[in-house]
Amino acid sequence: MSSDVSFAVVAFTSLLMVYNPLSAMPMFASLTAAQAVRERRQVAFMAVLTSVVVMLVFALAGASILRFFAITTEAFQITAGVIFFGIGSDMLQARRSRVKTTRREQDEAAGRENVAIIPLGLPTLAGPGAMVTVITLVGQAANPVQIGTVYLAVTLVGAVALPCLLLAPAALNALGRTGLNVVTRIMGLLVMVVGVQLAINGVSAVVANWRG
Repeated sequence: MSSDVSFAVVAFTSLLMVYNPLSAMPMFASLTAAQAVRERRQVAFMAVLTSVVVMLVFALAGASILRFFAITTEAFQITAGVIFFGIGSDMLQARRSRVKTTRREQDEAAGRENVAIIPLGLPTLAGPGAMVTVITLVGQAANPVQIGTVYLAVTLVGAVALPCLLLAPAALNALGRTGLNVVTRIMGLLVMVVGVQLAINGVSAVVANWRG
């Protein structure tokens, strides 16, 4: 497998796991329970569009952000690893990660008429973890092809999230809360593993630079 293909696979899987559309399904179903099917579709589309636009902006501005604050890619790798581990830990316990939204924010959202942009699009889908991950991936990209795969991965993740939100009410009825928790715990373990690997990669690069 070529390095470009390997990078594309890593970019998509890591973004998908931290984006985690499954975790947004209960909130989406709850906030849109009183809406008609057409309205739910509009909310789902706008939420996904918002999250994709936010991540693309961070992907485009990632290199500039690193240069402006004189931040190394390794620092972002380690930070992303810590965030991944925290999100995965919450998922392993089948609870909503506070890195994305708190209980108070969810309660306040219930009283809003338009919930597509906030809190569904941002920060439920495109949370701090997704933003840091996008910047880290752009910083790791070795050539224009790999940078392009980051943009493609962001778009594909959004394409996966849209049907997840649209199917949320039916999925919750079919799986039940227990079934969804089982899936969330499995994904949480994978997110934690990715977080540890990112941190190891970042620390290893720092140690190698010190020795060099």
